Amino acid sequence: MRHRPYLALFAMAALIAACSGPPGSGGESQGGEPSTGSQPSQAAASSGGGGGGGGGGGGGANGSITYELTGDYTASGELPFLTGGVSQWVESAGGWVANFANQDGTAYILLNTQAAEGTPGQIFTFGDGKVILAAGSGETGMGCTFNLSKNDSSGLSGDLDCTAAIAVDATTGAQKHVKVHAEWDAHP
Repeated sequence: MRHRPYLALFAMAALIAACSGPPGSGGESQGGEPSTGSQPSQAAASSGGGGGGGGGGGGGANGSITYELTGDYTASGELPFLTGGVSQWVESAGGWVANFANQDGTAYILLNTQAAEGTPGQIFTFGDGKVILAAGSGETGMGCTFNLSKNDSSGLSGDLDCTAAIAVDATTGAQKHVKVHAEWDAHP
């Protein structure tokens, strides 16, 4: 029975990867939202800014998320926070459904920061066309710790560390064991 959280997380990741793409990416989108054109080019991410202790550095006009995957699969980068109805504060769940993506749509993160009692908790989903990864808080066996330093309607800040996350190869379905570190600081 311990595998049920994994199955639920991977099913959700597969659904997200199959049904959503960043606005303007040419793939499927949620409701055909137009690109707002307000996100700066990826070059803005090189301005540094680790934010220290829970912030992502803010490479986008509305903030960003930085991420690093190590282990059987490695990837790292900074993705801008997507606004314009793509990311939403959900009052009843006490958290964000926050989307981050680069302009060419090759990397995508969905971050759910639900904190209200009775909600599934925090979920980090990553996809880059090569792997799909979903990691959650609680008893998932992935060793994930979410730290939410800001989680309200004005924005979200925090960080995540997972010591034993599992990424799935998008082509073969093979499991890859990875460690995940992410930091975010974003606002509408």
